Amino acid sequence: MGGLIGFLVFLLIYGFAPLNPVNEQFVLTGYLEKDVAQHYAGWKLYRNSPWSFPLGVGEYIEAPYGNSVSYTDSIPLFAIFFKALSPVLPHTFQYFGIFVALCFILQGAFGALLVSLFSDCIFFCGLGGAMFSFAPVLIERAFRHCALTAQFLIIAALYYYFRSKKNCCKSYIPFYIINALAITIHPYFLPFTFAIMFAFALEDFFLAKNLWKPWAHIVLSIAVTLAVGYVSGAFFSGDILAATGYGYFSLNLNSFINPVSVEFTGENNWSAILGDRPYFGGQIEGFNYLGIGVILAFAASIIFTLIKNSDSVIYFIKNRFGIIFSALCLTVFAFGDAVYYGGLKLFDIPYPDALKQIFGMFRATGRFGYLLHYLIILFALYGISRFFTSKKIAFAVMTVFFAVQLFDISGVLIEKHNYFYNFSEDNRQCETLIAQHPFWADAVQKVDGIVEICNIHQPLFGNGMIDLASVCGEYGKEINSNFCARFNYVQRQKRVETHNYIFRELGECRNHLFIMDNLNNAQKILENGISQAFVVDGQLVMMPALYSEAEIAEFEAMGNFEYVTDYSAYITE
Repeated sequence: MGGLIGFLVFLLIYGFAPLNPVNEQFVLTGYLEKDVAQHYAGWKLYRNSPWSFPLGVGEYIEAPYGNSVSYTDSIPLFAIFFKALSPVLPHTFQYFGIFVALCFILQGAFGALLVSLFSDCIFFCGLGGAMFSFAPVLIERAFRHCALTAQFLIIAALYYYFRSKKNCCKSYIPFYIINALAITIHPYFLPFTFAIMFAFALEDFFLAKNLWKPWAHIVLSIAVTLAVGYVSGAFFSGDILAATGYGYFSLNLNSFINPVSVEFTGENNWSAILGDRPYFGGQIEGFNYLGIGVILAFAASIIFTLIKNSDSVIYFIKNRFGIIFSALCLTVFAFGDAVYYGGLKLFDIPYPDALKQIFGMFRATGRFGYLLHYLIILFALYGISRFFTSKKIAFAVMTVFFAVQLFDISGVLIEKHNYFYNFSEDNRQCETLIAQHPFWADAVQKVDGIVEICNIHQPLFGNGMIDLASVCGEYGKEINSNFCARFNYVQRQKRVETHNYIFRELGECRNHLFIMDNLNNAQKILENGISQAFVVDGQLVMMPALYSEAEIAEFEAMGNFEYVTDYSAYITE
């Protein structure tokens, strides 16, 4: 029932259109930002790359060395599975709608199962599944960062934590599976799943007096997870897993009551009741708004628990101290290197620089408030269920809080519903920066791929390269530019900054389209038969002489296209 409720929530908000695997427009153009377009481009390039090992590495992503779909956030588990089925799949195929729908189903299912551990009222369990399925942190990520929609991993880990018996080896098996799944979906879930497993092991150690088995299971699960991650390509970046932004994309003390999220069409406030709260820097990435219904239910549960049985709080602390400890640790980690309330910095957390580098692997630390977020929802349901002896009254009271919750976030739900049910090119939220001109699709089909030549470490055209990567993926061609979340710095140095491989192996690269920041190297390229240059959508392009004067004239007539015959104007130091 919980799974069905989760699926109905998905359909209510997003409809059936995203479930159509040949419907690519809503991911091709991006949603709220370009991330989902990046995920789709990574999948298309990976799908058309030759098989290699690790399995999740695609040669056409950041050619010629390749990169992993883990770092395009293309959900390696699904990417590898559907690549294996690629020969029988249609040319256009996106699995992101299927994945997000499955996440909602499992969110509702594990949410209902979790509530069933303390309530035998099937309707109350179903309502619990609905509360988890309508969680703002889940809906906020759907189709924005598709992989991060897999928050059912947290709910599932909590379910097996609360359900399992101490001093039982079989109780650890679900955690092995959940941890392995996490690394094949998104590594950001690993701190959650391992933190919950650690909580279980910690209590097993102290309460069941199991001295070595808990830690043996932790070590073995780490080994299994690393092995699965290696096979799926999670460690292909090699020398660098950290990224800039640690401490900037952090959690604010007001995040749980701050309804401000990434802006979308016409609205950026998730509450019909609360106004915007201030935040610092990129803490909008730490969006954790609970909703008025959950906040009120949580407050009521605290009062009800203290009134009816305050001893149960002491009992919980004594017997479930592991999950309290893990939740506190993740929440502190979520604050980054400083604690803010609104725009006011309260104090710094003096982590050593070496530790900050390690923490940089998870630069968007604000997301690590999710565990506390879901524990608050769980306690809200638990307190109300336990306070009322009548199941009907408990269900009725929780239904009132649920109705308040839906009213509070209704503006966002309606906005998203209208967007996905009435999606068209006219109401898309992200503009295509380049690759608008018909030249790109036509030229990519004539060459072996795209080579970006520039003297900087970051992608030359930023999000625009995502669009070009998508074009290359569409026609099974390679692209060398970095548009991934992580990359191998040494390989990128060789590929982009020095240009050595391009000029050393120009025989292999001759039939490529070159995108350049300047034409200092034009003479070398001209010597190797790359003799046509254009400015297309504002980008400087060189390629073999594949177009006739008549074809060039047709492109020029379409606008945003210039045939370059005098290179001197583009030569810079």
